[in-house]
Amino acid sequence: MAKLFIGGKNSTLDAIESKLNLKRIYLSKKENLKYFKNTNFKVEILSNLELSKLTNNANHQGFVAELDFTYSDINKIYESKPKIVLVLDHIMDTYNLGAIIRSANAAGIKDIVMPKENCADITSNVLKVSSGGFIGINFYKVSSLNAFLNKLKKHSYWIYGSMLDKNSTSYYSAKYNFPMAFILGNEEKGISKSALVEVDEKIHIPQSGSVESLNVSVAAGILLFDIKHKVNE
Repeated sequence: MAKLFIGGKNSTLDAIESKLNLKRIYLSKKENLKYFKNTNFKVEILSNLELSKLTNNANHQGFVAELDFTYSDINKIYESKPKIVLVLDHIMDTYNLGAIIRSANAAGIKDIVMPKENCADITSNVLKVSSGGFIGINFYKVSSLNAFLNKLKKHSYWIYGSMLDKNSTSYYSAKYNFPMAFILGNEEKGISKSALVEVDEKIHIPQSGSVESLNVSVAAGILLFDIKHKVNE
């Protein structure tokens, strides 16, 4: 369990409406107590400087929520069988993780799985970058992505992965089967070999310019919205 801080008026109010394990609310102005009259949370008045320290100088707007963050039990996925599971294969940069979470939320993704080791963790900074995108998402950590993906297959999941090679399919023409898991690989190495053996189909984003690849968070936005469109067809 980790103690994290959410900054910003809307993010704080949204967090109260969510199922997050909030512990305390911090405000810079007493006049904002009106937003929390009907809640049971402890509310403290602190200076803007103190709020900035809690949020690593994020734009908190005078509102900060403290929460105890815990990862969900992986068995929840096998029991609830969501249509789409996003798998992050050793994403290391906290900004990329936060940006991916924000895009995932906008695309309607509710479940994100990451490895326990060699991966960016959910931190206050990640929450800040996600701009409230973490609210409503279940986060999971597993010891082995390979074992997790293999078990998903036994629960009738199809596995897709973002990868540019001669045998990959353009996302323009990709036809997905559901339920499915979609893998986004490490910023430098891509999808790990152990996870790649479980992939049923590799998907790429066609490019016309001189750059070799897109940032993983940019690719996530493009691919996840395409999946959202196709799952609703």
